[in-house]
Amino acid sequence: MARIIVIKPDKTRTEYHLDARLITVGRTPANSIQIDDKAASRKHCLIKAVGDDWTLVDLGSANGTKVNGEKTKEWDLSDGDRIKIGKTVLAFKED
Repeated sequence: MARIIVIKPDKTRTEYHLDARLITVGRTPANSIQIDDKAASRKHCLIKAVGDDWTLVDLGSANGTKVNGEKTKEWDLSDGDRIKIGKTVLAFKED
């Protein structure tokens, strides 16, 4: 099962199992994964299942989304990818 590990700037971690086909990420509590980072947009990006794979899509965020250091609008995720939103890191893991 795929999961996201949110790593805050203070190094605390929270793990989320991707048990839905569409996961929203952003600053507001309405998101599947809420990011407490001023650089995150209210609805920053989404992670969607495409068959057995996962794709990240930036939702036109003001500050952008980086995967493995590259700014991107869309990215096919692989085990170990690191998504950066502001100072928050989301590690993508597949078991």
